[in-house]
Amino acid sequence: MKTFWKSVKCRVWMIVSLVVAVLFAVITVLTTTIFSSIISTVVGGRRVVYADGIDPIYTSDYNTKAATLEAANALNERACEEGFVLLKNEDNALPMATRESGGNQTPRISVFGKNSVNLAYGGTGSGGAMDSQLGDRVDLYASLEEAGYEVNPELKAFYENTNLSGPVRTTSTDMDSGDTVVYSTAETPQSSYTQAVKDSYDDYSDAALVVFTRQGGEGADFPRLMKGATGARDENDHFLQLDQNETDLLKAVCGAGFGKVIVIINSGTPMELAFLEDEDYYAYQQNIDAAIWMGYPGNTGVMALGRILNGQVNPSGKLPDTYAADFKQDPSWFNFGDNRITGNMTADPKVPGGDQYILNGDPQLYYFVDYEESIYVGYRYYETRGAQDEEWYKDAVVYPFGYGLSYTDFTWTVTDISEIEDVAVSQTDADSKTVYSVTINVRNSGSVAGKDTVQLYGHAPYYQGEIEKPEEVLVDFAKTPLLQPGEDADVTLTFDPYYLASYDYKDANKNGAKGFELDAGDYALYINSDAHTREFTVPFSVAADIYYANDPVTGNPVENRFTDQENAYFNSDTQLSTVLSRSDWTGTMPDSPTADEYNVTEEFIEALKDVSTNNPTDYNMMEMPWFDEDVTITLRDMLTDEEGNFGSVSYGDERWEALLDQCSPQELITMYDDGAFKTSEIESIGKPLTNDTDGPAGFVNFMSKDGTYWGTCYYACETVMAATWNEELLEEIGVMIGNEGIWGADGRGNGMPYTGWYAPGANIHRSPFGGRNHEYFSEDGLLSGKLAAAQIRGCQSKGVYCYMKHFALNEQETHRSIGGLVTWATEQSMRELYFRPFEIAVKEGGTRAMMSSFNRIGTRWTGGDYRLLTEILRNEWGFEGMVICDYNTIPQYMDARQMAYAGGDINLQSFPLVTWADESDTGDMIVLRQAAKNVLYTVANSNAMNGEIIGYRMPVWQIVLIVVDCLVVAGIAVWGFFAIRSAYKKKPEASSKDAQD
Repeated sequence: MKTFWKSVKCRVWMIVSLVVAVLFAVITVLTTTIFSSIISTVVGGRRVVYADGIDPIYTSDYNTKAATLEAANALNERACEEGFVLLKNEDNALPMATRESGGNQTPRISVFGKNSVNLAYGGTGSGGAMDSQLGDRVDLYASLEEAGYEVNPELKAFYENTNLSGPVRTTSTDMDSGDTVVYSTAETPQSSYTQAVKDSYDDYSDAALVVFTRQGGEGADFPRLMKGATGARDENDHFLQLDQNETDLLKAVCGAGFGKVIVIINSGTPMELAFLEDEDYYAYQQNIDAAIWMGYPGNTGVMALGRILNGQVNPSGKLPDTYAADFKQDPSWFNFGDNRITGNMTADPKVPGGDQYILNGDPQLYYFVDYEESIYVGYRYYETRGAQDEEWYKDAVVYPFGYGLSYTDFTWTVTDISEIEDVAVSQTDADSKTVYSVTINVRNSGSVAGKDTVQLYGHAPYYQGEIEKPEEVLVDFAKTPLLQPGEDADVTLTFDPYYLASYDYKDANKNGAKGFELDAGDYALYINSDAHTREFTVPFSVAADIYYANDPVTGNPVENRFTDQENAYFNSDTQLSTVLSRSDWTGTMPDSPTADEYNVTEEFIEALKDVSTNNPTDYNMMEMPWFDEDVTITLRDMLTDEEGNFGSVSYGDERWEALLDQCSPQELITMYDDGAFKTSEIESIGKPLTNDTDGPAGFVNFMSKDGTYWGTCYYACETVMAATWNEELLEEIGVMIGNEGIWGADGRGNGMPYTGWYAPGANIHRSPFGGRNHEYFSEDGLLSGKLAAAQIRGCQSKGVYCYMKHFALNEQETHRSIGGLVTWATEQSMRELYFRPFEIAVKEGGTRAMMSSFNRIGTRWTGGDYRLLTEILRNEWGFEGMVICDYNTIPQYMDARQMAYAGGDINLQSFPLVTWADESDTGDMIVLRQAAKNVLYTVANSNAMNGEIIGYRMPVWQIVLIVVDCLVVAGIAVWGFFAIRSAYKKKPEASSKDAQD
């Protein structure tokens, strides 16, 4: 041993080996425990082994994954053909025929705009493409060339050369930053255009296309202040206005003598477009001949643009939002993001932003947003105020909600009005399910084939000082098939009085009732081509108040859930200093937050820290459930009912209890806690692992790098989908996504289908500055809900369950998850606007999955709110299925136990370190079993049951880790062998020398 320690080589070996061994041991433990889930998400998890001879329950409509992708891309192009909106078309400037569309020439055109070579195909974050999809993008020039246009190559090369035209735009920001982030459009200043580029215009002067792009994404909202931005006209401008370089570009193009000037808007959220229509806005406006909004087209959707320009396709899209002239005049302007634009609190250096709570002069890590405009969002505001002042409306609105032009004309005739005059009689049955219908004959009276959309709005009487009501509310819509010139078709629109009812949350009409009501009085149905243009009016009356004490679909009681709470900190009335009223637009217009709103008490901060449950059930009076029973039934057995019929699984099947009795508490805890982009397996009962992933633009997972997610369509954003106003098309898209889910990984990654989809998104476009507006359909709840329900029906028909998101009031990205954005809204606005899409998706779409949101409603996190997830979602609406939370990276307020007691079922987290459940606690075990049932029910009715998994292979990364560990051990051993041998070989030599001395 002395010889060993005297050897320098041995000592170095020992010390280094010990350090390396400890290091690798720690790495191995951490990666296989704490970080196992996140590593598997990124580089791949376990790979499944399927039993042979199992017939699939859900089958694809296509023979290969490649054929499915080809069909999906074609369908996406069709969605864009129907979703792109023709905004302006002076003197029939479009279509501009080419030989491909029956013309006799090949127009030579110039395409302007730095972003013409760098389109926004989608947003960033969950709505963004995967790396594997980036190479499939089709550019604007390919679309134009296929359509038969010859495009200016000198100009295109100029924009592609960053040395000449400047750097590309910024495309994303850090997650959860404030809205003081600065984006640049990257538009090229006129001073950078070379003479050679300018000289090229003459040879390509038949038309000029000018492209303007705005891209948003997850984690940040669009900037409302351009201070510090390159190219800003003024630091008080916002990002959704043209900047100086864009303004100069448009002016230069309009004055350059092109035959036509066509503006293309490449944005998933509205922009200020007064420059297209207002002749006083810019002197050169009269030279803009046409404009098209294209949103974000996905990988291939831009091909639709060329076909619209040359007339092969007649545009039929209608705007899903109101396009206002001045966004600073919108009621949400002063209560969005961090409110820094107001300058309300920036004088105090201790206060970093205008939406941060202050306690005793010190800023807290809690932020808030006030929905002081209440129900007056989008057209509900503009059409209501405009009904009182048409001149105001003309100045305030550029394009109404539901607006869109066509290349042809249509003539409408009302052919049938069913029972409208009998609405007054139906009040004798206050919870009547009677639905009334209006049939419209639509004739193509123009010269080219096209589609048209009929919009049905309901008008209710307003009594000053009582329930707030908009001038009109969308109650239904219908799109015609493609009609040839002279061809006609009937479309039938239905009117459910429930969708016109107002939610009286504080008995404003003094009739002793709170909830959905129809006041007695004079009503009307408006048959419109957009929210402002009425073609027909159908008047009717209601003789006496109609009160919906119970939900008209489920029959369950409807009650205030967020009003009149005992704890005042849950009551929005104490926090909303102003609520907009049509009785006094000026006097009640929302303004900057007041000191009373952001200065709070210690008691309030303690309420924000409170993660206790608000589930009123007394679990102490219940029996402890059974676990760990012998296995007699598996999840697959549930597919066959007691009569031997094979098919879907019923939520009310009595065998669920026996199935759950067989599980262990730890199995259910693991399934609950380890829910990042999957649901975990329970091998004892045959519950398979599933692939669940983002996002609203198709199956995407920007986190996954292992090849599990590949070969899927990157679809146009939801705003484009909404602009189709076509439920049948959305259901067809849902079926296609379901087909993609069935093929799944197709031999790569873990080899499983894509089963769960974190989509569709259905939050409301409360403000045009919402960073994720492209992930949501519209400013209107009914349009959003109808389209989401259609897409969900399509997906579920092929075994893909849809986690509709984000439930609820997640209309803002700024500070969304820093302590949980504290959201204050009236219960009327929640019920009529923000909850409505989710309600329709449950009742009409039958969705079996839902995702809660980062934010709070009042002081309570939505994912831990029993009122939201159980009393409303399950008890009122009749939802059956599972609820997952948004990505849980802030366990300080996204409390797993609180969520389970509220009605949540899956914790979307990648670090399941400490379990919340106590196996000896009756309440914990009861809610855990209920969560497990919800997950099992959803998975049982999915494509995960297409095969029977009989085992799982170890993840490749763990095999690599084992091999590396073995190599390290072997290397240490070999090194040690030679070090020790060297030491002991020297010992005899030293002894001999001593003897000679």
